[in-house]
Amino acid sequence: MWNKGLHLLNRSVENITAVMLAIMVILIFLQIMSREVVGSSFAWTEEVARFLMIWVTFLGASFAFQHGAHIGIEFFKMKLPVVFRKIFNILAFLSSTVFFMYMIVQGSLLVDRAMTQTSTALNLPMGYAYLVIPISGVLMFINLLDVTIKTLSQGGELNNGDT
Repeated sequence: MWNKGLHLLNRSVENITAVMLAIMVILIFLQIMSREVVGSSFAWTEEVARFLMIWVTFLGASFAFQHGAHIGIEFFKMKLPVVFRKIFNILAFLSSTVFFMYMIVQGSLLVDRAMTQTSTALNLPMGYAYLVIPISGVLMFINLLDVTIKTLSQGGELNNGDT
């Protein structure tokens, strides 16, 4: 049940990220074409593309955990005996959890404060741009929890193809 739900969540985030990336490319293309053909560009396309880039980056980082795509220190960890690998993984889990909880709490406060500030071209609350910080913090924690459980159950090493 957990694996199916997590797979569905990650697949949904992946698809949303892909759509955002496609929209971003189209908007940038539109920006370039309007500048070249008409001689001026739309002010809102640059702002939307920037906000989409922020969302794509944070959402992409959240599901990258499942694919082992984040930088790691596997070389050194694999030199350790199995019991120390598990301790290392637990310490990594705890330190990452602290960071993700910080992202969630501080990101939520930032969203709340930024709702009174509006963007230049779209006149939308800036909190919407920052909303991805706490969302990705939650998503990263969920994926970190899953990867850590799988890693600890496999003796301290996670095969990327097993996810």
